[in-house]
Formats: sequence, C-alpha cells, structure tokens
Amino acid sequence: MRKILATAIVAALSTPAAGVDLMGVYELASTNDPEIRAAERRLDASEIETKLARANFLPQIDATLQRTPIGSSQPKVNAVELDENDVDSENYRLDLTQSLYDHSNFVEMERARLVVARADAQFNVAWQDFLQRTAQRYFDLLNAIDALRFAEAEEKALQRQYEQAEQRFEVGLSAVTDFLEAQASRDAARARTIVSENNLEDAREGIRELTGTMFESFKPLTEDLPLDPPNPVDASEWVDTALQTNPDLTVARDAVSLADTDIRLARAGHYPTLELAANYNRSLNNEFPLRADDQTQIATTTLQNDRWAATVRLNVPIFSGLAVKSQTQRARINRSVANEELDLNQRQVVRQTENAFRAVMAGIRQVEAFQQALVSADSALEATNAGFEVGTRTIVDVLLAEQRFFQAQRDYSQARHQLILDRLGLRRAAGTITPQDLERANELLEGPERG
Repeated sequence: MRKILATAIVAALSTPAAGVDLMGVYELASTNDPEIRAAERRLDASEIETKLARANFLPQIDATLQRTPIGSSQPKVNAVELDENDVDSENYRLDLTQSLYDHSNFVEMERARLVVARADAQFNVAWQDFLQRTAQRYFDLLNAIDALRFAEAEEKALQRQYEQAEQRFEVGLSAVTDFLEAQASRDAARARTIVSENNLEDAREGIRELTGTMFESFKPLTEDLPLDPPNPVDASEWVDTALQTNPDLTVARDAVSLADTDIRLARAGHYPTLELAANYNRSLNNEFPLRADDQTQIATTTLQNDRWAATVRLNVPIFSGLAVKSQTQRARINRSVANEELDLNQRQVVRQTENAFRAVMAGIRQVEAFQQALVSADSALEATNAGFEVGTRTIVDVLLAEQRFFQAQRDYSQARHQLILDRLGLRRAAGTITPQDLERANELLEGPERG
C-alpha cells in the first residue's frame, strides 16, 4: 500500500500566497499528514512480527566467563618459606539450545503473517480515509469561500435596501417599521458575514493541518458540473463490491483468522516439545606460590578440565493446572466476539454503501432542484423589486426576496460540492477509492482561483 503514496513537490507550493487545487493538496498531504504517516509507521512496526516469530526456529547461544582469585596460607614448598599460595580460578562456558519441534512455533509464525496482513488492511483503511478526508477538507473550503462570497453580497444588497429605507423614512415616504425591518435585516446579514469569515479561516486551517502549508487561493468547481448517475446504477452491485473489497471488512475478517490462530496456539500447550541442548565447559585453576620475603613467584601450576555435553530433551506436558484448557476456552470466546464484530461490520458496510448510493442519486436531483430554485428566486426578486417601485410590494417583501435569493445561492453551491463528496463517499464505502478518483474530481475544477 505504501507504494501508492505520491511524491510531493513541496518547494512548488511552499509560499503562503500560492494557489492550489485538489491534487496539489493531496500531493502535499500524502507526505505531511501526521495521521497517514503514523499509519505507515504502524505498518513498518508490524513487519517485525515475522522476524520475531522466526527467531523461535533459530538456535540460542550464550557464553559465560567467570574468574575467581583465591588466596590461602601455606608455610613451605620445597623448604622455601612462603607467605601464601595464590590460586586463580577461571571458567569458560558455551551453551547452545535448538528447538527441534515445538508446535507453537509454527502457529506463532502463521499468526505473525496474519498480523502483518491485518496491519496492511488497517493501513488501507487509513489510506482510503485519508483520500476521503483530503477531498472533504478541500470541498468544505470551497463551500466556505462561496458562503462568504454570498454573505458579503447579501450584506451589500441589504445595506442598499437599508439606505433606501432610511431615505424614504426621512422624507416621509415610508413608515418607521420599514426602516427598522431593513436595519434588522442588514444587521443579521452582517452577523452571517462574520460567521462565514470565521468558517473560512477554520477551513483554511484544516488544509494547513493536512499539508503543513497555508494557502490563500483555491481553484473552484466548474459551473458545468456533470450530473451522470454512478456506474453501475444498481445499488446491489455496489453492495456486492463493498462486501468483497471494503478494507474495514478485511480487517474484521483478519481479526477472525487471528482468533482462530489463537485457539490453535492455546491448544499447542498440549503438544510435546523436542529440543537439543549442548554445552562446552573449560575450567582452569592456576596456582602461584609466592616467597615470604619478597612476594616473588616461585612456580606456576595449571589444572585444565574440558567437558562437552549434548542432550536431546523431550518434554511431554501431562497436567498444567488446567491453564491450557482455560486459555483455549478464552480464545474460543474471543473468536465468538470477532465473529460477532465481523457480522456487525458487514451490516454496517451494507447500510453505509446503500446510503452512499442513495446520497449520490438524491444529490443529483438536489443540484437540479436547487438550480431551478435559484432561477426562480432570481425572478421573484426582480419581480418583487419592480412591485416595490410601483407600490404593490413592501420593503419587507423585498428583504425576504433578497434573503431567499442568497439562500438559494448557498443551497445550490453546497449541493454541487456535496455531490462530489457523495460520489467519493460511495467509492469509499465500496472500498475502491483511489488517487485517480481525486484526479477525476480535480478535473472538474476550473476558473480563476478564489480565496
């Protein structure tokens, strides 16, 4: 999975003022996002499991060196007066232990491979979540940019209405209520602008959290957004794909396999073990008689003893205080838990995939509906303004029409961005989202950058 990590060109996008598109964010985030980097490190750590399991098949060798100086009184040696007889004892030992047969070692090796496979599946989960999270952050930011743009335009429009209402009130052409209504609408629009500004800054920080870089402008979504249904158009086909390829299900299945292996590992306590134990031992005793007068050495006597030993040890477990039985029982319970969690994950994946498919289909209809609603709101605003000029509509009608128009703009913009995210969410539910899906979404970005 790590091979699909793209190489980021950090220098090209290092300045805070640089503009960026979705793939630019992806390239930087793929090497700078702490979550995906942590997932990669966890995968690296899991690969050590096979090395640890293989160590059980290799010989264990230990070396020991022991040296002990001993001094003892001795009056004479060959009529020479002695102060003491200096004795130096040395012991060298080499031990080798080699497992010839241990059923648990084979089970441990199989379990280590399953741990690595599960870790790879967990990284796949993290990777697909990362792809979806990257797109979510980018289109949330585009949505925030549009929301601020519409909020500022609404505030500007309502400011004009407020100024007109104030002038009409001052010359006696309208009641004070019209002036106060315009003022309240203008103030509410200002509050929405402040909220939108804060939301945009938070969205910018979300991009910086992913990439480690602050950008000022971003490429927007095209006005000509394709509204094709997902392929295939049958939800059941997406569900079948999800049940086969969803990485969360792969992790759950690996957990069941690990639980089965743990049962076999617990049962291995009943199996006999066979091992070879060999050792080599050398003992040296050096005696140094010393003169009593000047402590000089008279002679040296060395006694050497070498021993070799090799043993084949067969261990047959007879009774272990029911520990093996209890461990096996616990492992079976854990397998039942893993099976239940797998069943739960399967049901969740089915529900999430069907819901994601419905979200795409509903999103297509929503975009079409909000587009028509925007056209209608624009026409209604124009008609209301005309009616206000001839006296058939009040300032309240104009203010409401203005608000409905800008709300229609926000709804349409949000629906367009959400449709892209829903398409990616469907592929994530099916477990098939890849960087190529982000590339296809990036192709829908065009026009001058906004920020």
